[in-house]
Amino acid sequence: MTIATEHKNPAAPKVSLKNKFAFAAGDIFGGGSFNIINFLFVPFLTLTVGIKMYWVGIILLISKFWDGLIDPFIGQISDAKKYNRFGKRRYFMLIFAPILIVALILLFFPWNLITNSQPLKIILTIIVYLFYATTQSFILIPYYSLGSEMSADFMERTNINSIRLAFSIASSVICVAVPGMIAGPEKGPISYIVMAAVFGTFFCIAVLITALFAREQIKSPPVTRKISLKEFFKPLKLKTYRYYLAMQMCSSMGMAVMSSYFFTYVDFWLRSGSYVNTLVYGADRFPIATVAAAVMFAAQIFALPLYFSLIKKKSKTFAYRTGAVIWTVLAMCLFFMPSQQFTLIEGNLNIISQTPNGVIFVLAFLLGLGIGGAVLVPHTLFGDVCDAGELYFGERQEGAFSGLSNFINTTAQALGLAVASWIIGFSGYIETVYTQPNSALYFEKVYKTLGKNSWIPIEQPQSALLAIRIVMGFLPLIIMGIGFAVSLKYKLTRDKQKEIMDCVKLDKNSDEYIQKREELITFLKETK
Repeated sequence: MTIATEHKNPAAPKVSLKNKFAFAAGDIFGGGSFNIINFLFVPFLTLTVGIKMYWVGIILLISKFWDGLIDPFIGQISDAKKYNRFGKRRYFMLIFAPILIVALILLFFPWNLITNSQPLKIILTIIVYLFYATTQSFILIPYYSLGSEMSADFMERTNINSIRLAFSIASSVICVAVPGMIAGPEKGPISYIVMAAVFGTFFCIAVLITALFAREQIKSPPVTRKISLKEFFKPLKLKTYRYYLAMQMCSSMGMAVMSSYFFTYVDFWLRSGSYVNTLVYGADRFPIATVAAAVMFAAQIFALPLYFSLIKKKSKTFAYRTGAVIWTVLAMCLFFMPSQQFTLIEGNLNIISQTPNGVIFVLAFLLGLGIGGAVLVPHTLFGDVCDAGELYFGERQEGAFSGLSNFINTTAQALGLAVASWIIGFSGYIETVYTQPNSALYFEKVYKTLGKNSWIPIEQPQSALLAIRIVMGFLPLIIMGIGFAVSLKYKLTRDKQKEIMDCVKLDKNSDEYIQKREELITFLKETK
């Protein structure tokens, strides 16, 4: 069997810092957009557009399933592209970067400005989400494939991906803190259009920087494969890939669930009087949820050197398990955190008891430290798994690996988010109502202010609050527990990866290559 990959520099030269930064810029979009959608989209749909929470689960399930379904095919299109001055991956990023601005604005377009029909709003939301998901995939699938082509060296690749993740986390901090200052249910529907236009432009510029200035070391020729279910799921034959995929799936699913309902948890539980004070009495509220989320992601930047050190001293899977344990312990703390207790005296909110802001920030920081490890490691594993796949299948096909990974990953996220939204939705969660409220207090203070026949609930029933706490505390425990168990089976170490790369560089007709490849294939099949 011949290997169809061209390795330009067998010595794997160092990647310049400028090149690393140019590559990392692309994940400003990957990390930032993920958090804008995860933190703002559910409150946007329920508290502004007025879609029922349990329908939000259906919307996310359909949209993310589509996102995952098209990813392997986009990966195959990327693999089949001929290498030119913009590479075979950066070409797609260059084309779709401007389209991203339009797609993000449509995703956060408040359809309640046009119609109050629940079915029509659901259909329009699904359509624009599919458009956004397609645009996103044509950027991110080639981008993640590019990550394994920046260098062939194990530690150099880990360093590149650590810098990329630092850019991603920095963008996440910005995209958690700033969008909430621009847009929110209490700020009116137009605020979301402004926010989407600003950040769509920001992401477009970041993607263009990678497309125009990043340079890959591994320049693989076109790989054309028949698009079929067999080819679609072909990477799953590699056991090492399956273990990697399970770890990535768990960390991204847990992250999606926690971030999507974090604001809901803080606003309606930890600070249960926040909407009372803001919507009824017109007081300014401290953006505790926004600041805590920003602290959580800032902590992940501080966590990078810690986990990078653990990877060098121990292993990548040890670092993953460390993060998973910290994450689940802190998530359980969220379930037991007390709710804010208050009374209303002469139009003023009188706080009886609440968790101090400082305690919330410390908890968020520690939670971020745990999340950092569980999120970092799968990113650093992808290139290693592609190396194993090159040896195993006889050709390098990052696009196929990346595409299938995204399909299973996004499908798992969709299921996790759907289950969470159904738990909360069927527990009695109250969304925005598009009728004149019965309460005179609501009519005078809220209904007239927000307009468009809408009012935002200032509190939730106890059944919904319990459901929110279960989603925040117990789902991450279950999800990351599975990831922890799978990580114990992953055995592709730094030394084995080096053996694989050394074997790939040998003369394919030599006895040494044939013998060494057979030994490594046996290892990859028996890894458990």
